[in-house]
Amino acid sequence: MRVLARELPNCVEKKVHVRGWLNNLRSLGKLAFLLLRDRSGLIQIVIENKEELQKISNLQPGSILSISGRVVSSNSVYKAEIVDPTITIENPIHEVPPVEYYKPELHSDLEFILDNRPIALRNRQIAAVFRIQAEITHAYRLYMHDTVQAVEYFAPNVIGASSEGGAEFFNVDYFGYTATLAQSSQLYKQIMVGVNERVFALMPFFRAEPSQTSRHLSEGKQFEFEMGFFERWEEIMDVQEGCIKFILNFVHRHCKAELEVLNHQIIKAPDNVPFPRITFAEAQEIYFKRTGIDERHEPDLSPAAERELCAWSAEKFGADLVFVTDWKTEKRPFYAYPQPENPGLTNTFDLICAGTEITSGGQRRHTYDSMLEGIKMKGMDPANFNDYLSIFKYGMPPHGGFGMGLERLTMTLLKLKNIREASLFPSDTKRIAGNRIKARIFFGGENIRNEIIHQLHHKKIDFDHLVHEATPTSEDSARVRNTKIEEGIKALILRGKNTKKNFQFNIPSNLKVDMKAVAEMVGEKCEFEDPAIIQERFGLQVGAVPPFGNLLNIDNYYDEQISEQEKAAFNCGLTTESITMKSKDLIALVEPKMGKFSKS
Repeated sequence: MRVLARELPNCVEKKVHVRGWLNNLRSLGKLAFLLLRDRSGLIQIVIENKEELQKISNLQPGSILSISGRVVSSNSVYKAEIVDPTITIENPIHEVPPVEYYKPELHSDLEFILDNRPIALRNRQIAAVFRIQAEITHAYRLYMHDTVQAVEYFAPNVIGASSEGGAEFFNVDYFGYTATLAQSSQLYKQIMVGVNERVFALMPFFRAEPSQTSRHLSEGKQFEFEMGFFERWEEIMDVQEGCIKFILNFVHRHCKAELEVLNHQIIKAPDNVPFPRITFAEAQEIYFKRTGIDERHEPDLSPAAERELCAWSAEKFGADLVFVTDWKTEKRPFYAYPQPENPGLTNTFDLICAGTEITSGGQRRHTYDSMLEGIKMKGMDPANFNDYLSIFKYGMPPHGGFGMGLERLTMTLLKLKNIREASLFPSDTKRIAGNRIKARIFFGGENIRNEIIHQLHHKKIDFDHLVHEATPTSEDSARVRNTKIEEGIKALILRGKNTKKNFQFNIPSNLKVDMKAVAEMVGEKCEFEDPAIIQERFGLQVGAVPPFGNLLNIDNYYDEQISEQEKAAFNCGLTTESITMKSKDLIALVEPKMGKFSKS
């Protein structure tokens, strides 16, 4: 009968049979130590017999072994080990694995790990993340079913219209008709409130936003919750807080070994400490007082503000989470409930955890006329929401709920640096289910510089690559490059005010961008993207951005005056490196959209 690693300490002085993967083998003089991996952990096997050692000496990690031997106590971290083993090789592996997953930690970069995801998942630290994620999901279901007494529902993923209208969405061909992949099951959970009052789900979501940040995915899983007949809308936050604390306690009880593998990195949310609840205006004021940075007239919280608010909560309350309420109507979906006394604000909240927003929620509009008003206010067609609107014609109570991304929750609870670490096979602008799809999309100044130079060599284009001092101004750049200022290219990353989509506009360095011409070209007013977002999304500093929007997966526009210059000069991803070349060669290589986008 097979014994697992976790059961071994209870089998001292007994003969046992174990099976698993060869993790690694160490020889120390006359002794060799074999680590065998099974679903519950690692088993240490001490080998003294040369014949037994010879059986496995040429095998690689991943070989499937069956071993019988005697269990003895051990002073090692394993508490017990097997001696006098008899080894049977079930499946020998001789090929060296592409990633050293058998080591306690992987010191490879995330892109390399994702490129080898099926094998990298065998690493103990990576596997621990997803074991904990499974327990997070189980805990959520237990809390919602047993404590909240909500009913689980299962909504469709292929729908006829965008769920919330604002964000971009994926179109699919549905028997000759255009359908979309659901961004959330928001509309369906509200429908189910009209049936069961309290409902919950774990549903896939698909978002076609061209984002490469450390906290966004194109596909993920979302915890959904909705409840009706509350006395006060803040009861939704009570459920949210109770849910988070239940999940954390559950993880602490059931994932001790996994947390130990991860060096116990997990957020703090003491049971006896309520999460602080502050309004959006108060949040902006706190950020201003703590940093001196004034964002009090901004419609949203910056990533830096979210981090600072969690630091404030940790210092003052000992909790790494904070609720921010009373968001402006313009920043919330069409179904958000406007405050009767101040329609410019909504009864909504975000829950920020360890510097990242993990939940959006609040009260919903619940009458037919109000919901119709909300849809029209967002510029959407009520005809696309007939099924949804019908529930309000036939009676809906005051209700509300929240949505919470599983991958982002896992990332923040375990203090991971990137959401892709919390997604088994992440999909984003560069990958589908972990597999690379667009090799021409690059991140970071050095990678982008290398690709530009590679393309220039591949196309046999003449160019000069210059290394120089940092150049904070266009005049400095012209001086170190020994070029005219009008030959320099100013590469600007803009953001659409409505869609939040990024665009790159490239103009001569001596001119200014014409925002009116930009708006006419892209169909919406634009603003300059936040430098912190440019750094997070593209790995570039402002001033180092090259005129290669195609490498960043964003629409690329060139001012016509660039083509009038014989020479083009630009920073190639770093503030200390430039490339000079013929303008006509640059335009032929990049193939941008041309137009008049500059002014004196």
